[in-house]
Formats: sequence, structure tokens, C-alpha cells
Amino acid sequence: MKNELIFSGIGGQGTILMGKMVCTAASKKGLNVTLSPAYGQEKRGGRASCQVVISEEIGSPVISLADTILVMDEKSFDDYESKVKPGGTLIVNSSMVDRKTTRTDIKVVEIPFTEIATEVGSARSANMVALGAVVSTLHIVTLEDAKEVLAAKMKPALVEVNTKALEAGYNFGK
Repeated sequence: MKNELIFSGIGGQGTILMGKMVCTAASKKGLNVTLSPAYGQEKRGGRASCQVVISEEIGSPVISLADTILVMDEKSFDDYESKVKPGGTLIVNSSMVDRKTTRTDIKVVEIPFTEIATEVGSARSANMVALGAVVSTLHIVTLEDAKEVLAAKMKPALVEVNTKALEAGYNFGK
């Protein structure tokens, strides 16, 4: 069992936070996890991404092709569309990405993260909508696992709206 994920976006969108939360949930199940974050030079608004590997065995943290890739912006779409394994999933923030893939060997899920987050109470929760969408592709980390990590890591005042956002992303299109 091995799951490889890439989260990519603009600094401030919460891409690294999402990767950390998935890693925390998986490690609580006794699985091995690696998180390889990458930041742009800018303080805010630069490139931010992370690679996450979840496995029963310790292995390489380097990802050539990922099972699931989340792209939060157009540049991330350009950079990572080709890095989804055949049969894998590309999750696209349709609030910020207008492009469409030409690939027919992957599942593409387009979700308007910002609009959904606004509907549930806060546009700033777009990353939790995205995290819910990612968790829905995993067999390792469940929605309940993600909710548990969210409740433990966030300020109490933010838990309710972020939980709603997480659930909305998880249930999108179901």
C-alpha cells in the first residue's frame, strides 16, 4: 500500500498545511509518511507545493508520478498536469483555473473551492474544501481522520466553518 500526492498552489493558499494534515492523519494510523515542502522566494504569493508519500514501508520520498494531484492555480496546472499517474486523479481549483486537460487516462475533478468555501461561511476555508476533495480520493485517510486532525490543529473558533468546508469538498459531486 502506497499513496503519493502533490499539493501545489500559491503561497498563502494552504498547500503545505493540507499536506501536513494528511501526513498527521496517516501517521496516527501507524503509517510511514514523508512531507517534502517547497517554497518560492517571495514571502507571500510565490510558488508553494508539497509532495506527500504515505506507505506501510519506508521508501523514497521522491515522486515521479502521483496518484492524486491538487492544483490550486493555473501555473500549478501547467506544472503538474503531466505528473498524474495513468488512472490517477487531478483535482483542479476551478475558481482559479480555466484550462482543461486533454488527458483521457486520468480522472479530473473540477471544484470551485472559493465559491463553496464562501457558501459554507468563509472564503478563507477554500483550502479545507480542497483538502476534503483530496481525502475523498484516499483509501487510507478518512473524512473522520481529517476532521480529528482539523479539530486538534485549528483554533476552536475556526473549527466549525472549516469542518463544513472539509465536508463540502469531500461530498462534492456525490
